[in-house]
Amino acid sequence: MLETASAHRSRYLENRHLALALFAEQGYGQVSMRDLAAQMGIKAGSIYHHVESKEAMLFEFIEELYERLLDNAVLIARRHKEPAACLAALIDAHLALHEPMGLHFRLAELEARCLSGERLEQARALRLAYEETLLEPLQRLADQPMDAAGRGAVASIVSLLNQLPTWLDASGLAADQGRELMTRMILGTVRGALHLP
Repeated sequence: MLETASAHRSRYLENRHLALALFAEQGYGQVSMRDLAAQMGIKAGSIYHHVESKEAMLFEFIEELYERLLDNAVLIARRHKEPAACLAALIDAHLALHEPMGLHFRLAELEARCLSGERLEQARALRLAYEETLLEPLQRLADQPMDAAGRGAVASIVSLLNQLPTWLDASGLAADQGRELMTRMILGTVRGALHLP
């Protein structure tokens, strides 16, 4: 019996990416637990042994993304003491994460609003913590604390960064051209928020 439970857990872990793709393709509201189980090759009743609800699964994907972004930000802050270099490295790391986690970004940007209660608050707290990692080098560049407009600019920068795959697909640009244009747009937003030339 233990082997069977272990095999089911293994199948669940191996096939989580299929649930991620289903959420991203059809939207959270259009997917049922039965759909998720079928997509992952698990019996409908046994999916509840792995995750309590589809909302819990959605939160797991969003949490994974922001924890990875935050981990990267900590490493970057240790390596880059100069604020402009730190900011550029943060943007590069964010953009580089799109290849392995593009669907996570889509869920974080488009489906996080489907979370409720404590999960919604936790997702917001993770995003705010990540926004703070971008604010810190910006404040050092400006040599002053960010005002509400600056904080709003940082929130919009995170949204721009999160939407890169969708934006690139619609733009028709090659990936490297799109990343370069996105980087210029973000840096322009930053300069505007800081009133820099």
